[in-house]
Amino acid sequence: MKKPHLIVISTHDSGKWFGCYGHGTVHTPHIDRLASEGVTLDGYFSVSPICSPSRGAAMTGLAPQRNGLVGLTHHGFRLNDGVKHAAELLRERGYEPVLFSFQHEADEGGWKRLGFERYEVPQTGDPQYPFMFKSAPEVAEGFAAFLETRSDDRPFYAQIGFNETHTPFWFGGAVPDRSRGVEVPPYLERTGEAEHHFAGLQGAIRQADEGVGRILAALDAHGLRDETIVVFTSDHGIESRRDKWTLYDPGLEIPCIFRGPGIPAGRRLGDVQSNLNFLPTLLQLAGLPPLAEADGTAFADRVCDPEGASPDEAPFFGVYYNGACRCIRTRAYKLIWNLGPEPYRVPPPERLDASGPAVARPVWELYDLRADPDEFNNLAGSEALRETESDLRTQLLKWLRDVGDPCTP
Repeated sequence: MKKPHLIVISTHDSGKWFGCYGHGTVHTPHIDRLASEGVTLDGYFSVSPICSPSRGAAMTGLAPQRNGLVGLTHHGFRLNDGVKHAAELLRERGYEPVLFSFQHEADEGGWKRLGFERYEVPQTGDPQYPFMFKSAPEVAEGFAAFLETRSDDRPFYAQIGFNETHTPFWFGGAVPDRSRGVEVPPYLERTGEAEHHFAGLQGAIRQADEGVGRILAALDAHGLRDETIVVFTSDHGIESRRDKWTLYDPGLEIPCIFRGPGIPAGRRLGDVQSNLNFLPTLLQLAGLPPLAEADGTAFADRVCDPEGASPDEAPFFGVYYNGACRCIRTRAYKLIWNLGPEPYRVPPPERLDASGPAVARPVWELYDLRADPDEFNNLAGSEALRETESDLRTQLLKWLRDVGDPCTP
């Protein structure tokens, strides 16, 4: 059987702020169309609320504590020796692995170590971030040029990284977008500063969507649509307050859309899934041998049949190593373990300018996500949820021991 081409498009710091995820003030027609043509995951989360640990987990199938990327690559963290990135694994399985623009699984010059054979639309070399990156439409044009000139008869694996929507939002010529109003999340006060911030986010999202549209158009122009699996995702939640750099849902929730041969159109999957499961699932969807070792679990059968019987749902686990916190999340509950005294501001909603009194974090935070989806009411220590909290603590500590987390006794 002919192997499908593989494209993984990842934005930067975007969370689920797209029309297909219920955000009506953003302009994302191309991403929304991709969702209508494939399967959209509604309960998909990052293993970490910062870039390198999230991307490293997704691209190795190993937890950050086991693959080595518990922190950012530009802070000196790197994949452990012997850990294989998706690019290397797919090259071994007969693919041409090509990187387009942004990655954060190695330092700037480390793309060859990850296993890529080519680096298209590279950074400009200007050390002043973020001017070293091309905009999403420019990256997409580079992908289109790659299709025009490639002569390799192997299927390709294209890992396409957009810098959008990392701050500053005006990067690459993006302009604030207020055309459909401006959404401010419920955990922030709706101030003029907040509206300005989220108008900028919406503009960057609109620019990223344009890049996605050009990639999809290039596939269509070359007749590759029906033989290519396209995945759209992001690394972690949006950047404001109480999202990125935290283990609350807005810091961990991310999109995941699969489109391609054997994947039904217009379906949604509500399972709680972690991006630790991403690489095992991509390999399974492509009909390729599984990983020899993985912490993640493939769920390709659920992608291909979202309306089939649901398996017993496993929790997912999150780690923010810099902030000294860990979490476990099920469909109904979230338990956060804070190991350090880093302050946070209460009560929500917070102000974007971070004004207001700061207090030390409690050691444990427990939220009933069905009654309190914004995670405002900490129920840790409550008698009514004593057994639930005890069970979640037990599961979290077991996982941390299994992956060799240094915080475990």
